[in-house]
Amino acid sequence: MRQRNDEITKGITMTKKDNSKAITKVNPNLPTTVAVPDFMDGETVTGLDALKQFVVPPFIKIIQKQAADELLQSFGAGDVILSPANAMIVEMPRDIKGHRLEDSRCAFKIVPVLCYPEWLTWNPIELKGTEQSIRYRTTDPNDPVVSKARAPSLRSEPHPTRPELMIRHVEHINFLVILYDHPLGMEPAILSFSRGEWKSGSKFAALVKMRKAPIYGGVYDAVVTHRKNDKGDWFGFNMCNPEDGNPWVKKEEYKAFKAIHEEFAKLHAESKLRAAYEPISQNQDEASTKPTAEF
Repeated sequence: MRQRNDEITKGITMTKKDNSKAITKVNPNLPTTVAVPDFMDGETVTGLDALKQFVVPPFIKIIQKQAADELLQSFGAGDVILSPANAMIVEMPRDIKGHRLEDSRCAFKIVPVLCYPEWLTWNPIELKGTEQSIRYRTTDPNDPVVSKARAPSLRSEPHPTRPELMIRHVEHINFLVILYDHPLGMEPAILSFSRGEWKSGSKFAALVKMRKAPIYGGVYDAVVTHRKNDKGDWFGFNMCNPEDGNPWVKKEEYKAFKAIHEEFAKLHAESKLRAAYEPISQNQDEASTKPTAEF
């Protein structure tokens, strides 16, 4: 699997200017792996034992206006990147003054190869730097956290040692997807929906199910959409059938997508697939309490 992943991740490129020293970006002329220096040649590879138990795909991330300064120096709100490589997936169209073009369409194509829910308990943002953001996580549908995440009255509760702060139980609908017909190539990545984006993820699951075909055989558009509520605004994804009218992968591609599905379905069954979540915009409102769609 390592050899295949090395091959498909070669050539990841950046299309936006880099004026931030804090962000490492991928040079379009270099592979994502580099040669080991001579002084390390022959050394035993150590320090990675904790990473061997998990496969952690890149995370598809929309840049929000509340993003860290180092990201906003290189990207604009509404841009979509592949984290942690900070590789541009699609850039929000803007005018010469840098303002978002209201009527423009910002989208990219994906092929979902796996869908699964996960339930997390998030620490309050006030504890950033003192405690891990994720307090607890599970993929067990019988875990007590599941019922808490689905009930509005139970989603928030006092932190065990800082009762003045609230922890939050959240259901995430995760799709392992392949960027389709994209310069980044067939890089498996996590597209996750939670809180204010939960309904969008649930609708996407229903759309996939309506195809009545294997999940890895369909092509969909991920459309970056501006949303507002009484707490503020953010960007999310609306998932829909392709605008170009080609909803299926090509016959010669199908077996490759099926193989990726089987590989990652096995990893998920063995609890070795791990999503590298990033905190979402704090102004996204709570999601619906309907159960996650099943495949």
